Amino acid sequence: MRRLYQNLSLVFFSASLAAKVSGLSTKVSNNNSNSHHLTSRRNWIGKLVTAASATSTLCITSPAVAQQEVQELPRYTALAPLGDANTSTGNKLTGLSMDSIASRLSHDLVDGSTGKGGYFISGDISTEIFRDNCEFTDPTNSVSSLAKYQKALTILFNPEQSFVELVTPLEIDVPKREITGRIRSGGVLKLPWNPRISSYESTIKWKIDDDGLIESQIQQWSIPASQALRETFTPSF
Repeated sequence: MRRLYQNLSLVFFSASLAAKVSGLSTKVSNNNSNSHHLTSRRNWIGKLVTAASATSTLCITSPAVAQQEVQELPRYTALAPLGDANTSTGNKLTGLSMDSIASRLSHDLVDGSTGKGGYFISGDISTEIFRDNCEFTDPTNSVSSLAKYQKALTILFNPEQSFVELVTPLEIDVPKREITGRIRSGGVLKLPWNPRISSYESTIKWKIDDDGLIESQIQQWSIPASQALRETFTPSF
């Protein structure tokens, strides 16, 4: 069951939940509040799973309820047990040109660093060109840890049943030290009911620091939250 909670949390962290929501604090002040928080999380996930099992889709009865559910997402994704945020990912390759970094990113996005599949569906990322405290941001969450981000990607999608492709070549802005791009992706999540996320697009911006390492990645999704929630809890078998 803990594995199920973990996978559900990761679905909402980096799967296709393009909801414009306000962040909620995830700090827990004491053990009692932590226990209450986890219980609420179980109730929340249980409600979604029960609804999905009963109807094969997630049906939310009103816009107000939908907004309340989506606003709770950051609380639960923050609890995903992904290890120590300060874990080192190895040696870094500093001093690369912007062109070289863009070339590495283009390869990793589609094929992965070692050929295991695009890093958004496999976690096969060139860690040597990212800072260990790189900040990864999407519409529902933010994490300043390369190790935790990579772990999340590793256990989220099934790379053999998923895909990533570049929509347009990456663009380089040397004065701003930024690289931007657009990808299309989709596939099957590593959940017991094998939900399939249909094709969607992401706009991504990478910021490069003075050492030539990626210090931030900002991602925006095209898929609406209602569709992502419905697909996440719709069995494909």
